[in-house]
Amino acid sequence: MSLKKAYEQYFKIGTSVSKWNMEWPQATRELQKHYNSITGENGMKPMFVLDMQENVEHPEKYNINPALNFDSIRSFLKFSSENGLGLRGHTLVWHNQTPLWFFKENYSLDEKAPWADKETMLARMEGYIRGVLTFVEKECPGVIYAWDVVNEAMEENEEDGWRKKSPWYQTVGEDFVAYAFRFARKYAGPGVKLFYNDYNTFLPKKREDICNLILKPLLKEGVIDGIGMQGHLILNDSDLKEFEKSVLAFGELGLEVQVTELDIHCNSPEEEAMKQLADTYAKLFGILVDAKKNGKANVTSVTFWGMKDDESWLTGFRKEKSYPLLFGEKYQEKAAYEAVMRVVQ
Repeated sequence: MSLKKAYEQYFKIGTSVSKWNMEWPQATRELQKHYNSITGENGMKPMFVLDMQENVEHPEKYNINPALNFDSIRSFLKFSSENGLGLRGHTLVWHNQTPLWFFKENYSLDEKAPWADKETMLARMEGYIRGVLTFVEKECPGVIYAWDVVNEAMEENEEDGWRKKSPWYQTVGEDFVAYAFRFARKYAGPGVKLFYNDYNTFLPKKREDICNLILKPLLKEGVIDGIGMQGHLILNDSDLKEFEKSVLAFGELGLEVQVTELDIHCNSPEEEAMKQLADTYAKLFGILVDAKKNGKANVTSVTFWGMKDDESWLTGFRKEKSYPLLFGEKYQEKAAYEAVMRVVQ
């Protein structure tokens, strides 16, 4: 039985994919077998959509309505449509992987150039969101079922929670999040769900800040549907009790809960480490299934960040070999896969 079949009565099972995954026949077969949702690992982020040459060379033309290039997004839409996969849009507004020139007066490439003013940046934000959302609905209506509208606006090390070094915060202020969701709701297609996405959502203070500063105000306006818990965990160093508290806290708000970027860093392929990894995945999926089954939280999707261990970003990020996923480098099923399947079997 496949992952998606085992969990079909609970939630979607997804994975991140790169442009290379979409070109490899074996990867496509694995995607069709195990998943009913994908997320573009990189190709739908602003740096791949903003047309640098057009904007920088013709700032007077595109100053409040940036020029966009949809080639990368189009490839994900086409692949998803042809293979019957739902697509999570990731991401519209993010401080990272959005080029610095986008925030500068006249799209200047000079890092010391002044920031564009708030009015200009809000116009650029709306222009970007309008352009992307109207394109995807025209190109492949209904393929994208959810968008991460804003990614990582909160910082656990800041006293008041906001990531103050973000160019969005620098140019617009903390209300950039609310504006982004208003624009996304205005232009999103019918039935498309809008999510706020962040990492370390299981940390108590960050959970509280996200609830009070982002989720509750957006719920009051009626412009948000869900919370994305990224789920980058570390074996033996992540508190699943706090993870469960966050799932339940977000669920109590009436929001959809999606785990959007799941992996568990494990630096050893030895049997004992693989058993610990399997046990941790089993506990995590047990939490999610229990929450869904018993009405504690409306968990609607779980997305792994990578298809197999040797493709994981964690090896580079952690600067040591990582074995964080359910499948090995030849797509072989690991003990973690068997453990996740046993949760519902």
